[in-house]
Amino acid sequence: MSDNTMPATKELPVTEKRWTPYHKYIVGMLWLAMVFAYMDRMNLSVVMPVLIRDHGISPSSAGFLLAVFNIGIALSMLVVGPITDALRPKKVFPAGVALWSAATFAASLSPSIPFLAATRAFVGIGEAAVIPSASRIIADIFCKEDRGKVIGIYFSGTKVGLTIGAPLAAAILAAYDWKAVFVITGLISAAWLVLWLPVYRANKGNVPPEIEQDDVRPAGFSWLTLLANRSVWGVILGQAGYLYIYFVFITWMPGYLVLERNMSILKTGFVSMLPFLVAVFSGIFAGWLSDWWIRRGGDLSLVRKTFIVGGFFFSTVFIIAAAYVELTWVAVTFLILSMGSLGFVSPNINALPIDIAPRHVVSSIAGLQNFGGNIGGALAPIVTGFIYQATGSFQIALISTGIIALVVGAGASTIVIGKIQKLNSLGNKQ
Repeated sequence: MSDNTMPATKELPVTEKRWTPYHKYIVGMLWLAMVFAYMDRMNLSVVMPVLIRDHGISPSSAGFLLAVFNIGIALSMLVVGPITDALRPKKVFPAGVALWSAATFAASLSPSIPFLAATRAFVGIGEAAVIPSASRIIADIFCKEDRGKVIGIYFSGTKVGLTIGAPLAAAILAAYDWKAVFVITGLISAAWLVLWLPVYRANKGNVPPEIEQDDVRPAGFSWLTLLANRSVWGVILGQAGYLYIYFVFITWMPGYLVLERNMSILKTGFVSMLPFLVAVFSGIFAGWLSDWWIRRGGDLSLVRKTFIVGGFFFSTVFIIAAAYVELTWVAVTFLILSMGSLGFVSPNINALPIDIAPRHVVSSIAGLQNFGGNIGGALAPIVTGFIYQATGSFQIALISTGIIALVVGAGASTIVIGKIQKLNSLGNKQ
C-alpha cells in the first residue's frame, strides 16, 4: 500500500462519531420528551387558581394535588431505574410516555380531588421512565467530554416545556375551559411516540472507547449495595434540594402571581414562562462551559461543584430578595434571576449519575437520584401551600425555599459526595 493511500477502516474522530445525524436526532428527541413532560407538569398549576375559585379547593388541598405527581414519580423511581437497566430504554421509555399521555387526557374527566390525585399519580409514574432511560442512552453513545453539553441540551427541554406550557395552558383555559387544557396537552405528548418508535434502535452507532462493552452485572452485585455508598446519598440529597426550589417555581409561580400579585390568569401564563426561558440559555451555556473546562484538563470534581454551589448560592440570594420587595416587576426580575442561576446547576447535577456509575447501573443511580429529587419536589408544593394558608403571604415560603436549596442541594452535592469518581462494580469508589 502506498504512503498516500488511506486505509478503508480509518477511525473517525470520537466527536464526529458521536454527532452523526442519528445521534443528533436522538438528542433532539430526548429534548422533545422533556419539553412535553414539563408542559404536562405545568397544566395543573395554571388550572389550580380556577379550581380554588370555582370548585372550592382549599390552598392546602391544592398543595396536596400539586404534590401527588411528585409522590408518584418518586416512588416509581425506586423500581423504574433497575427495570430500565434490565429491559433497556427501548421498551421502558415509550411505555412511560404512553402512560403519562393517557393519564393527562383522563384528568379532564372530573374536578374531584380523589380523581385528579389518581390521574396526577399516573402522570408521575409514566414520567419516571424519562430520566433513567435518557441517562442510559447518553451513557451508551456519548463520551464524558460531550455529556455536559448533551445533558445541558436535553435538560433545557424542561425549561422550554415550562416556558411553553404556562402560556399555552393559560391560552387554552381562557379560550375554552380547564378540561380542554388536559385534553390538548395529553394529545400533544402522545404525538412524541409517532416520532420515536420508528427511528430509535438500541445501541446503534459506536460506543465511546472509555465505556466498557460488557453489560453483564458482576457476581455479588446487589442494587441495594448502592445505598451503602456515601456518594450515592449525596446525589440523592442534592437532587432533593434542587427539585425543591424547582418545583416551587413550577407549582406555585402562577398561584403566587395571581394570589399575591393580583395578575390576570392570561398575564400570569406569560410572566410564569420568563424564569424558565432564561434558564434554557443558562443551562445550555453551563453545559457547554463545563465540557470546555473538562476538555482543558479541569478536575471533574472541581468543575461540577463550582457550577452546582455557585448556581445554588445565587439562586438562593435572588429568591430571598424577591420575598422582600414591594414592586411586582422587581420581584419578578429577582425570580427570573433565581431560576437563571439554577440553570447553571442543572447540567452538572444531572451529570453526576453518569459521572459516578458503572454503565450497568446508570439508570439505577439516576432513578435513585430522582427518587430523592421528587421527594423534595413533593414537599415543595405542600409546604408552600401550608405556609401560605397559615400566613396569608408567600414571603416566608420563598425565604425557606432558598435556604433549603442552599443547605440541602449545595451541601449534599459537595460535602456528602466528596470526590467525584467512578464506583466499581460492587458500588464502591475505585
